[in-house]
Amino acid sequence: MRTLVTRHLWQAAVVLFLGVAVASAQNPPAGAQGAAGAQAGRGGRGGGGLAMLTVTSTSFADGAEIPAKYAGAQGVSPQLSWTGAPAGTASYVLIMHDVDVAIPAGNLHNDITHWVVWNIPGSTTSIPEGGPIPSGAAQVSMRGPQYMGPAPPPGHPFHHYIFQVYALNATLDVAAGASRADVEKAMEGKIVARGAYVGRAKPAQ
Repeated sequence: MRTLVTRHLWQAAVVLFLGVAVASAQNPPAGAQGAAGAQAGRGGRGGGGLAMLTVTSTSFADGAEIPAKYAGAQGVSPQLSWTGAPAGTASYVLIMHDVDVAIPAGNLHNDITHWVVWNIPGSTTSIPEGGPIPSGAAQVSMRGPQYMGPAPPPGHPFHHYIFQVYALNATLDVAAGASRADVEKAMEGKIVARGAYVGRAKPAQ
């Protein structure tokens, strides 16, 4: 029962987190919008409302523990699929991050970036286990242009990893090797739908 309650609390937290993240991306502070931010509110439904993507995986259940094969430095990326994107979706962005980590000084996101994939073609609705990422897409993590598996420090409890998928009404003018911040800045005003999937991981024994 405690596990079920914890899972429901995390699912509620993910919904709240996504709402805040999307609002931030779609409506950046006044004076800091730029060309992309000037479109804020145009991409969604009803003046800023967003469609909801359904994200699934054959690698592990939503809210469940992430198997060891996907964890650590040698871990392979899990399979992910999504449905529900609006007509006219031009590309997708995938962001995986650890929301329970101790935050390093100077971190801009209050979490750790494990994987960012952008310019996934709008005709693509899945990424296979272990990749490769679709042609034309680019990826990055804290370790470079690759997936970084979960690896909570010894002595820590379970960490929660959120896989966020965003549908965009355009592709991003962001070169390979860019940072997550660069990608998120370029997403401003272009998000038309979003969804999330959650996995848990504990320190290696």
